[in-house]
Amino acid sequence: MKKRQLFNQGRGLLEPEMLPFYEVAELNNGDTMMFQGELTTDFFIIKSGKLEVIEGSGSKAVCLDTLEANDVFGEIAFFDEGERSATVRSLGKSVLYRMTREHFADMATTKPQLALEYLVILGQLVSGKLRRIDKMIAGVTGDQKIKRDPDLKKLVNDIKRAMKSKRNLF
Repeated sequence: MKKRQLFNQGRGLLEPEMLPFYEVAELNNGDTMMFQGELTTDFFIIKSGKLEVIEGSGSKAVCLDTLEANDVFGEIAFFDEGERSATVRSLGKSVLYRMTREHFADMATTKPQLALEYLVILGQLVSGKLRRIDKMIAGVTGDQKIKRDPDLKKLVNDIKRAMKSKRNLF
């Protein structure tokens, strides 16, 4: 595979040749896809619906984010087999694509070039999230660059508001 093909920014994780390697998971309102602290490695892409990302439990629970169609979650544990950092729960009916390590191994065996491209795209996604988190941290700690990026400014304000919230999510 040529370098320019491997790093093609126009391709994503839901290319037609990748779809047979996913399972489809359907959730109803309140269904939980993963729990904070559990050891699972599946990676998810939201096909439709909304899910909330919750850190903590009881009176200390904080909604960190709301995810919608085409958002992803679970990618870190897919790589490192570590504990889930948050609970993810459906808000209404949701449909997800689930990539298991077993299905990825099947992709690597039957279509190694596609699997390599998949890993590169997933790696780009993870590195993009890390860069965004770095910017958020800089904004929370007082870096003035946050004022020039309205999306980051909103995100930082949402995080600050969530951290002050006493809402019981469970």
